[in-house]
Amino acid sequence: MLETKQLQYFMAAADSKSFSEAAKILYTTQSNVSKTIASLEKGVGYSLFRREAGGITLTPRGRLLYKQALPILEGLERMEMENIDSDQDVIRIATNPSSWFARHFSEFYQVHEKEQVRYNIHTDSTFHIVQRIRDMEDDIGFVYVFPEELDRFRYDLNRDQMDFEILGETPAMLFLKTEDMVGKTKERNKNWKGQKLIQTEMDQFRRQSDWTIEETGEVVEGLQVAVTTNSDYIMNIMMKENGLANISPRSFTHYAKQDQPGITLSRDEGKIVYGVLSRRDTVISGILKDLIKDIRQAIHE
Repeated sequence: MLETKQLQYFMAAADSKSFSEAAKILYTTQSNVSKTIASLEKGVGYSLFRREAGGITLTPRGRLLYKQALPILEGLERMEMENIDSDQDVIRIATNPSSWFARHFSEFYQVHEKEQVRYNIHTDSTFHIVQRIRDMEDDIGFVYVFPEELDRFRYDLNRDQMDFEILGETPAMLFLKTEDMVGKTKERNKNWKGQKLIQTEMDQFRRQSDWTIEETGEVVEGLQVAVTTNSDYIMNIMMKENGLANISPRSFTHYAKQDQPGITLSRDEGKIVYGVLSRRDTVISGILKDLIKDIRQAIHE
């Protein structure tokens, strides 16, 4: 039976490539690290490290154990962090990056801020959110799905015992300014040709083409991705200060034509669907049901 201490010592030694450096990290002695690693090797029945004059390196089986141990220790660390606030319920929500969702969650929180709840909001790609919901890392996820991918998407979810409720549909938009800049300029920028983009990592929109401008039918081409990031903050700053654009789902916010934050795009396949993802065996709490209801109402206002 492997012990958590053994795995922690093993990971520290593997990361530092030295038993003595691992001892410093763990606030213990080198002999204690060596003994613990030797005990782990005896337990698994094979060598984890090559001991060499210049230090230690993982054996092939050691590398495999490292990959297997990493998510285990990360999970334990998350559990320890949650125990700090054990008097609170923890609600885990995953979402595609979206300033529209952020605003509505902020309004929702104001209404419910007195409740003894701690929210964990994780932003990621649709692909990773599906994995997180499947692996019970989050309770629900709000995601966008391209129409041509919807049938396969539902097939995969059904296989993994997950549900997807469509809340709305939206076209895409070439955002030429962030939504907090709307109304601060009289003219929206229509000079999109040669525009450089900032997109999120694992971005569905980077893989899609055949965009046309909804108003004119003009084909959108020649846009270059200059920056990819997983940070909403970096994206907003780069759009505001560096003039980069972004292709994302159009906000469900209704703007006057002169205040649109960008150019609406379309594709022959149809609009992008937006919905909420959950496991079938997950009991959705009352507060999450309220959030889903609020998002649904906001979309159809």
